[in-house]
This record gives sequence, structure tokens and C-alpha cells, in this order.
Amino acid sequence: MEKAYDLKELGLKLKSKGLDLAEDGAKIAVEGIFEWLAESAVISATPYDDMAQLVMPQLKKIIMEQVDKIDGAVG
Repeated sequence: MEKAYDLKELGLKLKSKGLDLAEDGAKIAVEGIFEWLAESAVISATPYDDMAQLVMPQLKKIIMEQVDKIDGAVG
């Protein structure tokens, strides 16, 4: 691995272990994870996850841009 947190590398690693992780599936997973994080932040008693919600849209955008590259093509 040449780049830290390279989602394409993660996809290849998971695929080599028998998990066929398609780009579409990864997008669905990311959407679900961010929904879960937002719902959890609402019911959590700690204020830190509420503050983290301020950066979640930007973080999700960055992650989705990388997920879009899993199949080797943008779009």
C-alpha cells in the first residue's frame, strides 16, 4: 500500500479475502454508516459527537469521492 487510507486498496484487500466489494455496494455502505453515525450522535450523551456532525458532510464528500474510484474509473 502506498497511500494511507486508500479505499481502492481496501477494496482489493477485501476482494482478495473473498468479499466482492463493488463500488455500488461501498456507496450503500458509506451512506448507511453516515446515517447510523448521525442517529447515534442524536441519542448519545456526549457533546463530542454532536460537534463531529459539523464536519460530517465534508468527510462524507471526501470518502464518496474515493469510493467512486474503487472500480478504477471516476463516475
